[in-house]
Amino acid sequence: MTKRIFTSSILLLGLSASMLAQSNSTQSIKTKNYDPSTNLVVWPQEFNPEKAKCYVYNKIAIQAKPEVVWDILIDAKNWQTFYKGVESPVELLDTTANTLQSGLAFKMHTMGLQLVPVIKEFVPNERLAWEVRRGNLRAYHAWVIVPTEYGCRLITPESQNGFLTFLQKVFQPNKLLNLHEHWLEAIKERAENNQN
Repeated sequence: MTKRIFTSSILLLGLSASMLAQSNSTQSIKTKNYDPSTNLVVWPQEFNPEKAKCYVYNKIAIQAKPEVVWDILIDAKNWQTFYKGVESPVELLDTTANTLQSGLAFKMHTMGLQLVPVIKEFVPNERLAWEVRRGNLRAYHAWVIVPTEYGCRLITPESQNGFLTFLQKVFQPNKLLNLHEHWLEAIKERAENNQN
């Protein structure tokens, strides 16, 4: 009887650990509220989220190594194949480049706008950020990969200013937040299904 209770307890502990691992892998957060205590981005002063007209923050746990997630993230030419927020193929303006790299500019069609982001931060397997300046829109979009016991967390906040940001807040208040959530989910699926 004692042996059966002990065996059942061990099975229950194993099941609990497995459920904890699964809940860790599906955890995601999306918010429009900036929390300085969780900030991992080095923001240019112009894009300080505390003063920005628009701020979104999305995070997801991924059961894949940071290197796997990074490779998907910098492979911008393939974003359109799995992320609906990119409305046409991304064009790298340095024709010798195959993936994103430090200082690179690229053309991206998203949310009905043709943008030309420029990479401002590029730390392989850790950090990527780009800046967009288009008429009345100024934006800074960052990506941070944080290693975890089960793989990594992928975080993507964005800070925006300008008149187009005001229009977006009035007419499409959650579109950017929801598109980023979809992007993270798509990267997660790709990373977890394509590990070596």
